[in-house]
Amino acid sequence: MIELYQLEQLITIAQSGTISKAAEKLLISQPGLTRSIQRLEEDLDLKLFDRTKNKITLNENGQLAVEYAKNILKSTHQMVEELQKFDRSHSTISIGSCTPAPLWGLKYTLSHLYPESKITEQLESQDKLLKGLKENNYSLIVLTHPIEDKDYICIDMFEENLYISVPPAHPLALFNEISFRDLDGQSILLLSHIGFWSEICQQMLPKSHLLFQEDTSILNELTKVSALPNFRSNITIQKPEKNRVFIPITDPEAKVHYYVIYHKDKKKLFTSLKKDIKDLDWNEIL
Repeated sequence: MIELYQLEQLITIAQSGTISKAAEKLLISQPGLTRSIQRLEEDLDLKLFDRTKNKITLNENGQLAVEYAKNILKSTHQMVEELQKFDRSHSTISIGSCTPAPLWGLKYTLSHLYPESKITEQLESQDKLLKGLKENNYSLIVLTHPIEDKDYICIDMFEENLYISVPPAHPLALFNEISFRDLDGQSILLLSHIGFWSEICQQMLPKSHLLFQEDTSILNELTKVSALPNFRSNITIQKPEKNRVFIPITDPEAKVHYYVIYHKDKKKLFTSLKKDIKDLDWNEIL
């Protein structure tokens, strides 16, 4: 039976010109390559080369065989690509995260890597995310810490730092940096669905009136027409607001590092994720 590797060897010999050069390129021994090509000739029941004492050259049979071999390998590669694409189109990549920003980056990246796949997303507490990953409810999750488990791969994602956004005429605009203690007691706008950031803000600002908004568009409109502070981060300030000053919050609770975690069985699926995450263009995503 003809093997695909024999067709690859035949093409390499045609491209290299000699058995010795082809063997070197294929990283096999010259006698081994010679025997493999002889078996191919036996399976085809014809000669592919004209042989002299010190040289072999493709004959007309061999030249035609090379063309067929190229077409067969091209069709084989296309078959593999189409089957993998078909499989991805019937699969779902489920992302779980403790906060929105990593979801935006991962969804953007994965939708470009696997446009045929359905991508779902969910905000959840870190304990539930880890439990869900181990129960195969998620393809990958985002936590604020790596995990020590040989069955899982952790990728350093990025850092998010919290800022307060105020109009230039607001008293807080005089600060170059600010703490939660300085903010405590203020009325502040913020979105409801921001994962663990919501808990941090409530814990660190017990005297503040936190004005939770369900709808992003309503929050943005309130920001435009009012002097109320709202929270932003180093990620979201890359899409600037008009007539707003962004002040970094200095508390350690306002600085978080994210890690993408997935089972090692999905290593091949997410092989380029580390590089793609580092190259994220937030201006394009936002």
